[in-house]
Amino acid sequence: MSSQIPAAQTFVPVITGGDLGAYTLAREFHEAYGVTSAIVPTAENLVVGGSKITHLHPAGAMFEPARVVEHLGRVAQHLQRDGERPLLLLAGYDHLVRIVIEHSEELRAMGYVFPDLTTDQLDRASLKENFYALCDELGVRYPKTVSMDCSQGVQAVDEFLESVTEVGLDYPLILKAGDGAAWANTRFPGRRKVHFLYEPNQLQEILTQAINAGYRGSLIIQQFIPGPDSNLRILTHFRDRTGQNSLTGLAEVIVEDHAPGLEGNSRAVVAVSDAQVEEQGARLMDALDWHGFGMFDLKIHEATGEAYFLEMNPRLGRHHYYLTVAGANPAAYLYREFIDPTPHGEPVTTDGPAASLTIPLKLAKHYAAPDQQQQLAAAKRANRIGWPLQYSRDRNLKRDLYQRYRLTKAAAEVAHTPGTMNA
Repeated sequence: MSSQIPAAQTFVPVITGGDLGAYTLAREFHEAYGVTSAIVPTAENLVVGGSKITHLHPAGAMFEPARVVEHLGRVAQHLQRDGERPLLLLAGYDHLVRIVIEHSEELRAMGYVFPDLTTDQLDRASLKENFYALCDELGVRYPKTVSMDCSQGVQAVDEFLESVTEVGLDYPLILKAGDGAAWANTRFPGRRKVHFLYEPNQLQEILTQAINAGYRGSLIIQQFIPGPDSNLRILTHFRDRTGQNSLTGLAEVIVEDHAPGLEGNSRAVVAVSDAQVEEQGARLMDALDWHGFGMFDLKIHEATGEAYFLEMNPRLGRHHYYLTVAGANPAAYLYREFIDPTPHGEPVTTDGPAASLTIPLKLAKHYAAPDQQQQLAAAKRANRIGWPLQYSRDRNLKRDLYQRYRLTKAAAEVAHTPGTMNA
């Protein structure tokens, strides 16, 4: 049973999605301002539901823009029936970011507030070919990459396979969609968010299946950057209305989820700092003239120590609670930007010791590299380890039992899905 939002509440975070990232944002707004958030998941669930700090508005499938906008209109009417108040709209997935940007005029007329971005900015940031072109312009390193234009049809697959060999891409390779939003709505047996390929036959099969399933965007094939999960990084920036990068936060992954569809979702992270990587991220944000949160996935080459930017997410990442544990609650930046516009003050860069986990600490220690084990120990001594789904001010028996089940399930999934990739 979700909580009702009090009429006296002066603003409402409206968070689309029903996963870890959505609940984390609701928790962060409650921690900072004591408010209840409206959550728009596809369906009721106990990740965001069964909560004292959320009010659910299930939408069903959220791929058709007209249906999404219509549903958000109904949500706005419900939330505004006791008087006008700003509705802070936070899109949880890339395709929802696009829908918000493309329908910004309609949504603002409903009372929603959100970052001021254009489809051109979004295309440069989230379409991987465009993002890598921007990296080239700025001298930011990324994996050797080729792309297949799936609109050419299956007849172009054999020629493309030859080009992969010609440019010197050696197996293993990583395959992922250039348009993550369109890929999320593509269905065929064995489809994953990220594919790890050991031979040409695997690449040919995935390309053919994707095209036959109706995917018409690009597919990105990349050189695998060697190294374990601990070489992966999550870099978050918040760039405000004045063009200042007000918040920078870098996290080092301890272990990722490698289950199909969940690749790239970190199970355990520690806050770190790296001035060179953070400066590169800030330059990308500035070049895009970005507004709001952006998150970059990176990987450190195990032999050279060089950082490779893999992609940009045009929003907060799913596992971002490390920012709050490290002392920089994202809700405060969103509030000062869109609800009560006030200066953000001097830019903040987070650092450890701090950790955020969705698996038991014992398991995180098992997977942690030696220096990460030291970071976890320091974070524990400093009382700076957070479990985003376990909030002491949001407890009831049903939810507590479910979170205990999730923690056990997550531990089992991590234990049985070893591996690493450019995610």
